Amino acid sequence: MRVAAQDTKETARLMIKRHGLRAQAVALERVQEMRLQGDAAGLDRWQAIYAAICDLRRSAVQRIGPEEQSDLRS
Repeated sequence: MRVAAQDTKETARLMIKRHGLRAQAVALERVQEMRLQGDAAGLDRWQAIYAAICDLRRSAVQRIGPEEQSDLRS
């Protein structure tokens, strides 16, 4: 794994730890801010962080069974 990819994944983990279920929304807010500022590098970075958050959440859901998923929704 490249250093940048590791950094992106670590940032995604920290976002989830800090913002919980809102991590995806917060990352999308940053994407929008970068887009409005015309910051292409920042936009790429936050889009990668958003994708990593989605991947981490998806893999977490796959690790737990359907029974536990319904428990989380309650």
